Amino acid sequence: MKRDEMEQEMLLKELAKCRSCRFCVDVCPTYQSYGGVESFSSYGRMQIIKHLLNGTLEFDDALTYCLYSCLQCRRCEVVCKSKGQNLDICELIQRGRRLLSARLARGGKHAKL
Repeated sequence: MKRDEMEQEMLLKELAKCRSCRFCVDVCPTYQSYGGVESFSSYGRMQIIKHLLNGTLEFDDALTYCLYSCLQCRRCEVVCKSKGQNLDICELIQRGRRLLSARLARGGKHAKL
């Protein structure tokens, strides 16, 4: 198994630990500034990463914008830890960005992004 495939598998396992409680959504400053669009919340970004890695979503400029709009302020993590979930959400988003960026760097039909 290649390194990227192993990292993708580990990331998907970590993302699956999310209980979808969405407590993280309300404290996200980008979610608030975009008027409650869930794609701009920490939960929404984790879902985008999961579906891009699984192939159920196709990369486009809008999804890229959502992923890179995260401020990495860690407010979501504070709430997640206080509710007993204990996910390192910002790290998961960073790992997702790295994996997906590597795919774009290799080219293909989405190389323009």
